[in-house]
Amino acid sequence: MTTHEIKPVRRGRLAGTGDWRQQYAALRVSAEEAAAQIHNGDAVAMPGAASWPYAVDAALTRRLRQSGGKIELDGLFTPTDTVLLQPENRDLVEYYVNFLSGDRALIPQGNVHFVPTHLSEDGAWICARHPRVTVITCTPPDENGWMSRSISASHLDRDVLEQSELVIAEVNSNLPVLSTDGEYHHLVHVSEVDAIVESDHALAENVPAPTTELDRQIAGHIAEMVPDGACIQLGLGGLPNAIGECLAYAGKKDLGMHTEVVTNCVMELMRRGVVNNSRKQVCPGRTVGTLCVGDRELWEFCDGNDQLCFREVKWVNNPRVICQNDGVVSINNAVEIDLTGQVNAESIGERMYSGTGGQLEWVTGAQWSRGGKSIIALRSSYVDKQGVRHSKIRPQLTPGSIVTTPRTMVQYVATEYGVVNLKYKSTRERARALISIAHPDFRRELEQQMPL
Repeated sequence: MTTHEIKPVRRGRLAGTGDWRQQYAALRVSAEEAAAQIHNGDAVAMPGAASWPYAVDAALTRRLRQSGGKIELDGLFTPTDTVLLQPENRDLVEYYVNFLSGDRALIPQGNVHFVPTHLSEDGAWICARHPRVTVITCTPPDENGWMSRSISASHLDRDVLEQSELVIAEVNSNLPVLSTDGEYHHLVHVSEVDAIVESDHALAENVPAPTTELDRQIAGHIAEMVPDGACIQLGLGGLPNAIGECLAYAGKKDLGMHTEVVTNCVMELMRRGVVNNSRKQVCPGRTVGTLCVGDRELWEFCDGNDQLCFREVKWVNNPRVICQNDGVVSINNAVEIDLTGQVNAESIGERMYSGTGGQLEWVTGAQWSRGGKSIIALRSSYVDKQGVRHSKIRPQLTPGSIVTTPRTMVQYVATEYGVVNLKYKSTRERARALISIAHPDFRRELEQQMPL
């Protein structure tokens, strides 16, 4: 679907007043003028990661300092160099987030509040907080006045824009234009915003995580489970990167990709022809994603690339959409797993580390898919700062840990020692299976703590 076939939905304050170019010129303001429209006490929604609106962020912080005001900030993947969330500004903002990354370091400030939700519910939970203001980042408009919300803005979906009284667009010429189509698309029209701030802030790059020998061992087991023609989902980190390398090395063919995050690993699989999306049922011929995490090379690859299709997260991560593809193989990481199959993927004991994210959505969607497989991957053990080794397969989860995926939904589990299928097994059968892929140093101890 081309952009002129998609109709604007939200009616900005100058909608219908003339050509979009005239509207753009009339809406253009300085960052200080935009920040002045945000009131003390407002709830404000902002995009994260490389789509952070740095110009509005800095101007808003200056205004709040001068006025002694305070706002609520709703978002996720907020970069650590944002001015608003620096320690000296903790009295200016209450920050609500449903997935922590680098911003987990801000928790000791006391103004960070975690909201447990699935990632597909990003728009819904932000709407539930009733933001009066939404700040988005966009590319400059195309010839029809459409701007791409680009690499990290999909959680601020159209429901959020519709509900907001004020939508400020920070237009950054460094952002790539992401191809899209249909409903739940990444585009916003000039006529749908109320103010435009121009910026050329450099995009924050994420260097691809290096892979380790353990990652490659786990990846080798998983790659054997991926048949030609499968539709795969990969996450972030060294292990997903190792899986991508193994899939290419193993000579897999005609793979599809329907995934939450498009990374450098996805780019390489597409370049090598391992992922060509030729057998997919949803968006055939195109890799589907909702956000990008990577470096400048990835931005350049994604810019205007019609082999990709980006849509809002509430559609991409919907299990009812995921399962429309046959042979979905979802691969998700875990912090630890207990002997009955309960998976913790988001906390270290009581301390939140990340969030529920999309894990359960992909676990569900893959198992609903015809011929699909859901795989939870983790290293069998870790070594702490004192040099002591601990098992990640435990009799019970660490006290205070969060259950991200319940044991009723866990299917395959992979470590460097192999892969086991827990689906429909009794608790003792599950325990025996998991012990068989635990680190050998802990197998006897785990056998002595078998569940009923």
